[in-house]
Amino acid sequence: MVRAAAIAAFAVAVLAVVVASAEVTAGRTDPEQALVSGRYPTLHAVSDLPGARAVVFPGPAAVQSARAFAAERRGRIAFAVGDGDGDISGQAFDRVYHSASLVKAMILVAYLDRVPDRSAAETAWLDGMIRVSDNYSASQLFKRLGPGPLRDLARRAGLKSFTIGDDWAGARVTAADQVRFFLALDRLLPRAADRDYARYLLSHVAPFHSWGIPEAARPLGWQVYFKGGWRPDSSGQLVHQAGLLERSGHRIAIAVLTDGSPSESYAHDTIRGVAEHLLGRAAQPGVLMPIRSLG
Repeated sequence: MVRAAAIAAFAVAVLAVVVASAEVTAGRTDPEQALVSGRYPTLHAVSDLPGARAVVFPGPAAVQSARAFAAERRGRIAFAVGDGDGDISGQAFDRVYHSASLVKAMILVAYLDRVPDRSAAETAWLDGMIRVSDNYSASQLFKRLGPGPLRDLARRAGLKSFTIGDDWAGARVTAADQVRFFLALDRLLPRAADRDYARYLLSHVAPFHSWGIPEAARPLGWQVYFKGGWRPDSSGQLVHQAGLLERSGHRIAIAVLTDGSPSESYAHDTIRGVAEHLLGRAAQPGVLMPIRSLG
């Protein structure tokens, strides 16, 4: 008897939802009024759903917070964040910029992969190119490497918009592609010694170049492997930064590309602010979002 009553109650509830939907479609019921009157089922937050697993970090609220911050800053700002499962979020992340020194991280990886036995001079150039962003070192390495290995590296990393000619400084990049590159860092260097060396250099950039993303991430316990790039442009300063972040099993990449900033220090603050919003303001309980595992 109890089972029959429960089935009947369920059928009535389903019929009520169908009738409400039909009335809205026909234009006879206001959707907001239908929601208030209880004709639509209640939406649940992720934390309320049975069997809900961890969501991608950072969540939609954090990305939206970073967008709101960027909207208040001067210059053109693009940023991307990805978690390694193929998802990339951000703002204008497919906009193409001149890379400036940001491409030096790609030169590092391409050189380590193509030249397993390196001289003392080559090792010193690799160190200087990454840790203090030395242009002479980058030019010497690129002269020996050429653009072909970097194009091949871009293909293997799944980059979609990367271009480079005979001048490393003329490379073109997007925020989304830089996220793809940093997330693929370990895969692009199959030899363990090369991976360890690349990680060492990218995590030991000189303190005077460690603005932006590492400033935001390191106090929160993230290990950061990163590279920046900067130069004057026709509308002010072009300043970029991208990197891989790891903490407690989480692995994400962030890239922030800017031009038209009134000064380098202003752009440093912009990049740090975007990263702070991405890392410090994940989605709050009650915000609906797709459910995916971090694993």
